[in-house]
Amino acid sequence: MSMIGNFRKTNDSDIAALLEKPKRIEKFLYGETFSTEPEKKSFFGFFKEKASKEADYWMPSDSGEEMNIDKAWQGIHFLLSGKSENAENPLGFILSGGELVGDVDVGHGPARVFTSTQVNEIAQALSSLDETEIQSRCNAEEFKKNDVYPDIWDEDFDESFGYLLSYLEDLKPFIATASENNKALIVYIN
Repeated sequence: MSMIGNFRKTNDSDIAALLEKPKRIEKFLYGETFSTEPEKKSFFGFFKEKASKEADYWMPSDSGEEMNIDKAWQGIHFLLSGKSENAENPLGFILSGGELVGDVDVGHGPARVFTSTQVNEIAQALSSLDETEIQSRCNAEEFKKNDVYPDIWDEDFDESFGYLLSYLEDLKPFIATASENNKALIVYIN
């Protein structure tokens, strides 16, 4: 099964609402809540009634522009941070930092959220990237040694790193626009 890296713009008030009640993340990302309350049945099974629970009628105020970076998420993270796992922010934002939206699994673990202030920091860091340093990290042996997903580093060098760099070039303006519009960010893998 493939793991796809996703980013969704929103606003700080929606981030606060998600952190207040983490189950809302399912509605926000997928338009529905996956975990439904079990039905209660009578002894003979004639009457069904939903288990009572306080209804949450919250709706996001910003549906949010979304982009995915396919399976390039860990490779881009490695290019930006030099690490395959957690890294210092702001360039470690794909796998690190922000705040977890509870423990609600949205595909491959919980989503993480970044406020508009944090998005500004990420955008500044991305805009000041040293392209020479990024190119120097395009080393297939280092990617294999660090077990960086996806496992394509034995394939054509130019094609493998071209794949990562093309998604990185798409991600940079996405984050820059979020920053310019004072948007917050949701990062998740599904």
